[in-house]
Amino acid sequence: MTPYEITAKAWEDEILSGARPACIWTRRAIERQRADLLRQGQADFPYVWQPDDGETVIDFIACTTHIKGEHAGQPFILSPWQTWLILTLFSWKRTDNTKLRRYRRLLLECGKSSGKTALSSAILLYLLAADGEGGAEIVTAARASSQARLCFDFCRDTLRANPKLTAAFGLRVLQHSIVQPSSASTLLPVSAQGKSLAGKILHGAAVDELWSHRSREVYEEMSHGCDKRNNSLLISLGHAGENITSVGYELHVTSTKILSGELTDEKTLSVIFSAEGYDWKSDDAILAANPNAGVSSYLETIKEARDRAVAIPALQPVFKSHMLVLWEDGNQVKQWISKDVLAPCRQPGLRMEDFRFWSVGEPGVVQPDQLRPFVVGIERSSHQERAAVIYATKGYVAGVEHFYLFSNYFEPAAPDSTAPAANDDEPMADSVLALARTHIGYGVTLNEDGYNFKALAHDAWCAPSAKFEKCGVAPVPFTKTARTFSPVMDWLMSLALAGRLHFVDDDEILATALLSIHAHRDLNSNLFPRRANPDRPIDAAISVLYALRLAQAPGMLASPEVSDVKAIFLMEDGSVSESGPNGLVQTHEPLTAKEQYGS
Repeated sequence: MTPYEITAKAWEDEILSGARPACIWTRRAIERQRADLLRQGQADFPYVWQPDDGETVIDFIACTTHIKGEHAGQPFILSPWQTWLILTLFSWKRTDNTKLRRYRRLLLECGKSSGKTALSSAILLYLLAADGEGGAEIVTAARASSQARLCFDFCRDTLRANPKLTAAFGLRVLQHSIVQPSSASTLLPVSAQGKSLAGKILHGAAVDELWSHRSREVYEEMSHGCDKRNNSLLISLGHAGENITSVGYELHVTSTKILSGELTDEKTLSVIFSAEGYDWKSDDAILAANPNAGVSSYLETIKEARDRAVAIPALQPVFKSHMLVLWEDGNQVKQWISKDVLAPCRQPGLRMEDFRFWSVGEPGVVQPDQLRPFVVGIERSSHQERAAVIYATKGYVAGVEHFYLFSNYFEPAAPDSTAPAANDDEPMADSVLALARTHIGYGVTLNEDGYNFKALAHDAWCAPSAKFEKCGVAPVPFTKTARTFSPVMDWLMSLALAGRLHFVDDDEILATALLSIHAHRDLNSNLFPRRANPDRPIDAAISVLYALRLAQAPGMLASPEVSDVKAIFLMEDGSVSESGPNGLVQTHEPLTAKEQYGS
């Protein structure tokens, strides 16, 4: 056995013995390779193992260097699993023509940051420069042009960092292509449009992140292009996703069928590193899906991402698919916030009237009886459902901002009722404005016991009563889009995790609504709230998001400006305190007993 074969076999033994966690598909790939070695010479197996050819590719890759991170400038020495992969991919040849490779397709799935892009870039450079193919056309493609450029830029920057290698193979490195004039070969990125690949006769192609492709067009054109040559290689790589209708999932299923023996395909090498079969919260799950953990990816960083996903359910789909290579149906509901995160937010004895005024000593507050500002969120998805109004304000605990939510609910009319429903626009406006200090109506111009409502957020498709604006409560419409909700959903989650969000403990309607939001991040990592169950309304939660969206506006809930007017407080013990920029400052000591009561 050659040194590289010894390295590959040692890795195989480690996996099959259980010394390193691995899913069933990783083990099946190794078992397939070992069984194929025993099949040589049989009539139904027209392939021969020539490890020298695989080792030539490994030696070529070792002539390149890393270009990023702490290993930049160091030779690209393959990890044991990568050594096994390259040997398996390039050492099998056809018995009728040992210059032609057995494997024409590589399907590779593993966790994010496992070195897939670096490895595929090195393979493409070999196919371009050293595979002996005349007029080789090599392309990189992905759903987004930026992702295709990522692989190409890796190739380009690798050659720029290795001028001796570039010169030895007569390569010319341009901004948007790499060429080898002596063989008329080219390597370039292509757009995500399949038509840009039409007519190409490809010798090598790499397509990344097939889980995110909206159609089969790009993959089909690349596949057709590779079929036009007899020694081409099509590389499909990525991690799992949440779209089980994607071509990525289709290829994943194909890989599992090949590895299980259900489908015979001697020209496709399928390798899957996944957490399948493990508790997704365990360290073993991370190791099984990330063969380069501790090498190109930082194990502790992955563990920290896992811990965040455990605490925040909305992060779990992305973590499971991207880091653990677990395919899940993205159409299944995803709980956004968990009971464990929400429980500390529920505060017994919380009363809205206790927050009507700022407290002297809060930042910028030097005088009593200054009204604290509130913002209002209102949501009524239909006249047949309960409307929710949320009043949100800000306070300070030990100098840190905390946010407080108070609710009011308005029921729809009974089926046989002819009276106006409480959730109708005008009755609801009257009830809310009855709490406002600037309520104008029925001859009343100032409600001495009212609250300072600064603005009201509402659905742009459902304008509230005009009374709000007349009473000085500015209506602010928001469209129901990810642009509206995603920033405030992230912020609310951060507040909850930090213990800085509070609502009344017995407000079951609000708690249930928040727990009933299901959301998962889209391709742009944005969130959008959806009902977990059509029969379980989330209006109260939407009202919270509206109100907090207003609270994010600079100055909306700001504390009073520092005033030059000083307030003097005579305390019961005879001491005197004076207001100042930093709160109350004692200017006179308490009276002694003799001073208070005489001799």
